[in-house]
Amino acid sequence: MNFLAARVIPFENNTPVPIIQISEALAKKLKLPEHISLLTIQCSRNTMTCNIVTINIVENVLKMDRSIQKSLFLFEEERTYLITYNRESNTLHIGPVVALLTEIGMKDEESIDLKSIEEYCMELANYSEDIGIIFYVFSLHNHWKEKYIEGYYLENSNWNKALLPYPQVVHNRLHKRTNEKSEMFHELTEQLQEWEIPYFNDHFLNKWTVHEQLAAADYLAPYLPETALFSAKRLESWLETHSTLFLKPINGSQGKQIFKVSKTEEGYTLDYSSLQQQVSQPYSSITDLYKRLSPEIKKRQYILQQGLDLLHLDGRPVDFRYLCHRAENNRWQVTSSTARASKSGSFVSNLAQGGEMLSVTYVLRTKFDTRELPQIRKLLKELALEVANEIASASEGVFGELGIDLAIDTDGHPWIIEVNTKPSKNLDQPANARSIRPSAKAVIIYCLYLIHEHLKER
Repeated sequence: MNFLAARVIPFENNTPVPIIQISEALAKKLKLPEHISLLTIQCSRNTMTCNIVTINIVENVLKMDRSIQKSLFLFEEERTYLITYNRESNTLHIGPVVALLTEIGMKDEESIDLKSIEEYCMELANYSEDIGIIFYVFSLHNHWKEKYIEGYYLENSNWNKALLPYPQVVHNRLHKRTNEKSEMFHELTEQLQEWEIPYFNDHFLNKWTVHEQLAAADYLAPYLPETALFSAKRLESWLETHSTLFLKPINGSQGKQIFKVSKTEEGYTLDYSSLQQQVSQPYSSITDLYKRLSPEIKKRQYILQQGLDLLHLDGRPVDFRYLCHRAENNRWQVTSSTARASKSGSFVSNLAQGGEMLSVTYVLRTKFDTRELPQIRKLLKELALEVANEIASASEGVFGELGIDLAIDTDGHPWIIEVNTKPSKNLDQPANARSIRPSAKAVIIYCLYLIHEHLKER
């Protein structure tokens, strides 16, 4: 089943019978029956039976009665849509519908606030419009059983509220774990499953689950730092064999609430961030150290992780973020990669904590011989893809996008640090306001693939 891009032009029909006019060129490419006079036109879950006539135009043009346009919840203005024809059901499918689920705030009475993914959503919308896909953003609400959804579509750089066709695929970009555990989210996913609508990245993965999944793959074991769930007994025993340990909340993100414990001649040092300030506190005994950590451990579950002697740049630890996406053939590809150096005095490289973004090649050149760089870059890329494959295979649900954090120690050995199911969109910024980065294109292409596979199976 092939999609064709066609210009859809609305017109006023003064007769009571709904009608579409299709150019001979488009009818031929869609392989419509020669003497067809009636068909069903469909956009997502909305259908309408209408008359059809051919018109002598060489371009791919479809003129649509405005009554049809309103029934299908299509945009009012002239627009390009992707179209496909199913001969068995005599149905013309128009405009694949892609929707992104996220939290939507308000800047003022008329302007919505998409927070850190505003530019990313605009890129998705612009690219969708360029190739003929209906794209919009929406948030959780209580009405999922309708054939339309209240959402926001982009027009002239502004998000406009409208009733829009029910999505044929949903990309989950909710930022808060509490929203994913809400009754509204549960109702939405139940409805999507009932109607067999694909959705991806439907849940966060915690750090312990990720570690267990990767540790189950023997070939990845050499790249995993020693990791376990936190306990006071384990903290004490590990500090006998490791000079540095990290405590990370299993549901943490953006480098927050991470503690670094170092063994010293006088006892121990605890480093952490507090109100954007780096704090370093000495403790003479393991008992005193645990007393300080105890309130944090009671609030949330932590993992304990072996400290690594990582590459540093100007005294700042460096790691590497590889953004991976599923392609049309369902195989993973790397769409972007970047190095991140922590801010001076910090041990976390997240941009949210003041980290600096650098090119992978630039960082590697400061530590390795130029002749070694191609092999190191290849190894990092292959490792990121293996991690993405393993996580996608071992996890419930569908994942179409993952952020893989890797690092290299001073001996040149690569390590798997973390996997992000809702990776930051600040790491591969577009060159200008109208350019579209590869990661945004990859998401839309994957959505199109999921829709195509879904239509093919029906």
